[in-house]
Amino acid sequence: MDKNQFYLYNDVLYKLLSCTTLDSLKRAILRELRLLIPYRYGSIITICQDPETGKITHSEPVCIPAEFTELEEAWIDHDEDDDYFWLSASQESIVLRGSDVQSDEVRLGSTTYRTLYQRYNIYDQIGVNLVYEGTPMAILDIYRTRQDQSFSDQDAFFLKAMVKHINCLYHRLLSQQAAALPGGGAAQRFRQRYQLTDRETEILSLLFQHLNNDEMVDRLSISRSTLDKHLYNIYRKCGVSSRVKLLQLKEP
Repeated sequence: MDKNQFYLYNDVLYKLLSCTTLDSLKRAILRELRLLIPYRYGSIITICQDPETGKITHSEPVCIPAEFTELEEAWIDHDEDDDYFWLSASQESIVLRGSDVQSDEVRLGSTTYRTLYQRYNIYDQIGVNLVYEGTPMAILDIYRTRQDQSFSDQDAFFLKAMVKHINCLYHRLLSQQAAALPGGGAAQRFRQRYQLTDRETEILSLLFQHLNNDEMVDRLSISRSTLDKHLYNIYRKCGVSSRVKLLQLKEP
């Protein structure tokens, strides 16, 4: 790392440290990382692992550019078909470069590539799973097209150097976000115990404030069907069948 790169690295890190919310951190990671490692498309996707079954699920993609969200949502619907799905279950952060682990023929001939990424002309990918004390939190992926160069060893070095800071920042803001809301302390405990996603934890904190479904829809600016889906997942993960039983579970 030369002097200019060192200054740039520290400037990016300073901007990430200045973030005060988890959402702003996600967007800052994607925006600022582009200065160190130029890329065409990028995303951060929440990881959740069911504590009983160990099943991994993904949700809540944040993407640059915004229109890339449609692709990542489609990937979430078929995530188990991806050859790199195992990365989301790892208990330590691993930087993985697509061109390192598979030949062009295999990578570009996969079902996932042909059905999703080919229409964006994507050629190479580098990603890392965000993990704090053995708990998976999110997956960060950035992509280049055929017109771009493949990701280099230096790109991998920068990502490895940055991820240890990102993991700590991500976990700190995630904990602060849940604890700052009324009912948030309990929601954060539930998050850690039942492996809830960011959005599920936010909804749970509102539920603990005794907001009804219509009030939660208004507060979160989401559809009723989306709320119902999140509530179903919360009940399933917590092993209850109704709001009343969930509130009873909250009592000491």
